[in-house]
Amino acid sequence: MATKPSDLGLDGVDLQAIVRRYFGKSVAHFTIRNASVEPFGGSPEGFLAEYYALKIRLNLNGSRLEELSLFVKVFPTSATALTNFVIETRCFRKETSLYERVIPKIQECVPGEHFIPRHLLTKEDRLVVLENVRLQGKLRLKRWRTWHAGFGAAGGEGVLPRDRREPFPGALDRMNSWTGEAGTIRTNDIENAIVFWCEVMRVVENDSVKLEKICAGLPGVMRKLYEYVKPSAVWRNAFSQGDLWNNNVMFKHGLGGEPVGCILVDFQLARYTPPAYDINLLLSLTSTNAFRSKHMNALLDHYYEVFAGHLTQNGIDPSKIYTKQSFLESCRYYRLGGQIHGCAIAPEVLLAQTYLDEIFLLSEDGFMTPSKVKICLKAFQLDVVYRERMLDCVQELLSDIV
Repeated sequence: MATKPSDLGLDGVDLQAIVRRYFGKSVAHFTIRNASVEPFGGSPEGFLAEYYALKIRLNLNGSRLEELSLFVKVFPTSATALTNFVIETRCFRKETSLYERVIPKIQECVPGEHFIPRHLLTKEDRLVVLENVRLQGKLRLKRWRTWHAGFGAAGGEGVLPRDRREPFPGALDRMNSWTGEAGTIRTNDIENAIVFWCEVMRVVENDSVKLEKICAGLPGVMRKLYEYVKPSAVWRNAFSQGDLWNNNVMFKHGLGGEPVGCILVDFQLARYTPPAYDINLLLSLTSTNAFRSKHMNALLDHYYEVFAGHLTQNGIDPSKIYTKQSFLESCRYYRLGGQIHGCAIAPEVLLAQTYLDEIFLLSEDGFMTPSKVKICLKAFQLDVVYRERMLDCVQELLSDIV
């Protein structure tokens, strides 16, 4: 287990660079007294990297004592199927490239909007150092619309509606890991999710004719995801977070408990799709059917208002990126895509902590594996809250079948 910065490959020059970037011009002189590394948090929080807290103790301007606590994300060192996934998809390199090349350009176009953790250092395609946003207070779920608008201002304006070209060549290519290629981890995820949902239906559906129809139709519906995740040839594409659910959206609370700031984290599964994909994925995993039925129109109206406002502030006509009509049409199209993606990962990510602890012990197998399906089915049988959430989650998919 790493205990020193050097264990992670961080040397004195790296630490100096991190401190200079953290304080900028606000500190004229500093002296690093010592630095240490420890595991980040008390429990596992991710599959595709190792997380550490980097603590740097220093003197500022000759006298003032300060301790920086920073977040370090490191390429996974254990030899597992998920490590192979990281290697094959180059998703860690993709994320570091985004922090270096793409995200700063987007940030420039939305001054004053802080929607990602501050990037302090990347090293050798295997390590990234960020500010520790936990220290600022957090909640979970707003500003992805700002993100999409910023992308349009940074480079997306030159992408024609039916053009699949990427405005940041090399940084946004090969972003999609949902290829449908037989034997890959993400293809196995879909097939195992299909097994889960069919088993769930066998538990709850008493009509044998309806059950047969569901189990025959569900695989085809789930496999439509491979088309939804591709860059669109119809609607304007944007840099999408691609894994937008509770754990990757963090809020800062004000003194009264109200959310006053929001950031997005974790871009290893990012892709190049219309904004509607992110929107529908987020809503599928963070709201109920009843909530969406009641509030979807208002949510989309508000999203477009903010989206268009940021483009206008940057001197870009929003209608040249998305008219409101085309935006709403894209949201209707991607609603099923968001539901499919939600149903692919919800059985695992919405588990109670007790079951998640079991899941993390099996993380070496992949994302959604047969052993994890068994744990999810056990939770479905024993956890009433989880069972109700799963049945609500799959309703829109079933309406597309029966």
